[in-house]
Amino acid sequence: MLYIKFRNKLSEFGVFSTTDIKKYFPDFDHRRLSEWQDKEYIIKIRNSWYCFPEYTRNENSHLLTANLIHIPSYISLETALSWYQIVPEGAFSITSVTTNKPRHYKTPLGDYFYHSIKPSLYFGYTLLAFDVGFGGGSFDTRVSTRQIAVANIEKTILDFLYLRNHYNTEDEIRELRFNPIILRDDLDKDKIYLYLDIFKSTILEKRIKLMFNVYL
Repeated sequence: MLYIKFRNKLSEFGVFSTTDIKKYFPDFDHRRLSEWQDKEYIIKIRNSWYCFPEYTRNENSHLLTANLIHIPSYISLETALSWYQIVPEGAFSITSVTTNKPRHYKTPLGDYFYHSIKPSLYFGYTLLAFDVGFGGGSFDTRVSTRQIAVANIEKTILDFLYLRNHYNTEDEIRELRFNPIILRDDLDKDKIYLYLDIFKSTILEKRIKLMFNVYL
């Protein structure tokens, strides 16, 4: 198979799997994948998942990758706190929430951590449009839109204080260095309390009240 035909068909995915390949090329010889990896035409992210090198230069490509290589999942915890600029630090690994078992994938694109929650707590995320740009050289430049699942700001904070369960005093909450301006301007308190009813956790409710005392 010609690489150009393969690339033109699968570039729009951003991240593609062997299942995606089979949909378009039922008789695909998987030996080509190893050959194209050696030539640096494609990158193997983890078992069955690949991308093209130029995809990694696309802003927020690591977030779409996190959604796809472990399903179901959405971006939350430290990565989402950084995304919303609630914390000053950037996220050096990608943190997600899943209803499956916890996982850690060390990949050429970075480290991906998945933290487990009950199915009843798998909610409160937003689907954000992400343009997968590709092309260059002799290829046409096109854009395909996919969606990235990211916890909303209220669910991000609740996930964090629920799963990072060692913040139990005002001093410990203060050490998080949350941005009070972001919390004051963007946080919906009514939504926080609505979500708390679903969590049914008195200790989480206490942590949220401590957070309000410290930052609001």
